[in-house]
Amino acid sequence: MQEASPQWIDDRQALETLAERCHEARRMALDTEADSLHSYFHKTCLVQVSVEGHTAVIDPLALGREGLIPLFKVLADPEVEVLMHGSDYDMRVLDRDFGAHVSGLIDTQEMALILGEPKTGLAALLEKEFGILLEKKYQRADWGRRPLSAEMLAYAAADTMHLAALAERLRKGLEEMGRWAWAQEEFRRLEQVRYCEKEEDPCAFERIKGGAHLKGVARDRLFSLHRWRERKARSRDVPPFKILGNQALVALAGLEGDPTPALVESLPGVGPRLYRRFGREVLPLIREPSKAPVCRRRRTGKELSATQRSRLKELLILRDKVAEELGIQGGLLCSRAQAQLIATLDPIPETIRALQSAGLRGWRLEVLGEVFLKGLREGFNSGGKG
Repeated sequence: MQEASPQWIDDRQALETLAERCHEARRMALDTEADSLHSYFHKTCLVQVSVEGHTAVIDPLALGREGLIPLFKVLADPEVEVLMHGSDYDMRVLDRDFGAHVSGLIDTQEMALILGEPKTGLAALLEKEFGILLEKKYQRADWGRRPLSAEMLAYAAADTMHLAALAERLRKGLEEMGRWAWAQEEFRRLEQVRYCEKEEDPCAFERIKGGAHLKGVARDRLFSLHRWRERKARSRDVPPFKILGNQALVALAGLEGDPTPALVESLPGVGPRLYRRFGREVLPLIREPSKAPVCRRRRTGKELSATQRSRLKELLILRDKVAEELGIQGGLLCSRAQAQLIATLDPIPETIRALQSAGLRGWRLEVLGEVFLKGLREGFNSGGKG
């Protein structure tokens, strides 16, 4: 990768100048970097923008929400194309941290998916299309630290520098295949993505690797230790694994015999250093843990009858056949959850409108509608096995 020298922006005037340039160009590339691997309360630490061959790295930590308003006004302008790659996550964090939304989105990853590219990561696409090799050294970097090195800034800038050229190349392919309208439909859908706060799950401890087999007091310990770790991580604003790793949690929960300091220190993932930091807090949780809640597996939907399961299987077979003919992933064409919803329709749908009511719309309905209707009718008429 040719090293970039992006402009560093941490003042309002420089950002206003950049925003005006983006507005006049009617096209810009955008990406963000967060500190999700280095904090409990994740935040947007960088915003990268490329416009007409110029790249800037913006510091939202210095500018704050109000200071970024000039940029957000441009992002909300539907007359300005905003090029992004894998925008789903960025759309959520922009909404979460700033209440900012994007119009005029063009997502190069969605374009690659609809083209049927086997590898749709930015690095893979740039290497394939232009022979550009992106550095991977800072994938797990702490973008909240200041100052950032020139090398880190160059790494961040590379995520937007080449998006304009990539978008042009991919759009040409989509237009040749008659799929540009499909991509535009996906862009409009992604523009509506918003951040949704997750509810606290008291049964989250059950998802820890190695903890599923724990029963009785060991399960109670895992619950208590997990809850303690979450509270400790929240109070220090660090990821939970930086307090105590999952391996250590499971080892502590499954401890047999009297939990002496020496025994606790000897456990995998613990050691003397961690015991010195947290031993006084952890030992009481091991000796007298709180009772873990009774957790029942959440159902994603109502249970399917034998006939509905058979219909779902047939729908997925039909979907995969069409997807193979188009050279795209079956899940992109119709998710399993979507197919399951269609399989439960009663009575069997006879019209395209019925499939629309189940959420199959746009280009997907155009491609799959008649295929699904025919399969369901023939399967039902042959005795309910389709």
